[in-house]
Amino acid sequence: MNTAISQVNRLFVSYAHADNKLFDDAVKFLAEDIKGFYAAKTGNELSVFFDRESIGWGDDWRSQIDGELENAAIFMPVITMQYFNRPACRDELNAFNQSARRLNAQYLILPVVIAGANSIRADHPIPEVATIEALQFRNLEEAFLAGRGTAEWRRALSGLTDELIQLIFRAELAAPASTSSEHPDGAPDTGPDDDSDFLTSIGEMEHLTPVLTQEVEQVLIDLNVWSEVVKENSSRMRSGLTAQQMRGVSIAVADQLKRPSEKLHDSGVQLANTVEKADAVMSSILEQISQMPNREERDAFKRLVVGAQGPHDLREVVDNMADLLDSMVPVEVMSSPLRKALRPARIGITKIQDAVRVVDRWGKAL
Repeated sequence: MNTAISQVNRLFVSYAHADNKLFDDAVKFLAEDIKGFYAAKTGNELSVFFDRESIGWGDDWRSQIDGELENAAIFMPVITMQYFNRPACRDELNAFNQSARRLNAQYLILPVVIAGANSIRADHPIPEVATIEALQFRNLEEAFLAGRGTAEWRRALSGLTDELIQLIFRAELAAPASTSSEHPDGAPDTGPDDDSDFLTSIGEMEHLTPVLTQEVEQVLIDLNVWSEVVKENSSRMRSGLTAQQMRGVSIAVADQLKRPSEKLHDSGVQLANTVEKADAVMSSILEQISQMPNREERDAFKRLVVGAQGPHDLREVVDNMADLLDSMVPVEVMSSPLRKALRPARIGITKIQDAVRVVDRWGKAL
């Protein structure tokens, strides 16, 4: 049997399924052609994964990310503005970004924008949009409009593959010279990789826990203020008003809602950001705990972090606020000022929901 000299690297593609449908499977073709260019340019294989199921991570997907990044896997979010409406997409982007930040490996995130590039800006109210801008996205709009097989498509994907190759090379140079998990005497190491790293992670979580508590309290205050303003003004948006009357009322209500909505946006985004940082720390802690030699020791260390499970108090409250926001949709449709005033609150509530969903994962892991 001949021995193959090629080697395998991994690419994780994150995308909204609606975008792949919109572009007639072009996201799938993007991955296929990058794989082909990669083989042609390096002689090596690129394993491409489209979702958590195909990569085999299952429910424990979050804990796998650090290891993937340490092994020079590339995370490629394929972006349109629909991407940011999908909770799974936001979760993947935030999880990879926070882990990469802790590992000083954000260069392993290679965002590709296929529609909506003009909307990607640093001051966008959706924090994930600002993240994509900060990660210096690659604009492939023209290539996607030209379509697969065109010169524009081939040039764009050839250039993207060149960049991907350089990123993998950079990561491999930065990797430790030895990944042996044995002690000098040859005995296997069944505990955490580095006790000092483990204690550092515990210290990080201890620092973040009171911050989370304070931010949850602020979110609850802002949710309450916002909901009271909505309830106080909802009766003003009654049926039977003329178009002119409805416009006057909606402008007045929008003015009342503007500041509470902005505050809810800011506190919701801040909470989600802190939870995402804590999630990267928690993932590292749980991964190191899983390597401990016996169950009693693992359980003892889990008890150290169980108190950091965070904003459970928010779950029912934020669900009620989301229902209240949904009840405003018929009125929003008829009022541009009201849509503008409610948009920050809609983003803030969404980010609080994201934070609760992340913390729920901790509970399952513990």
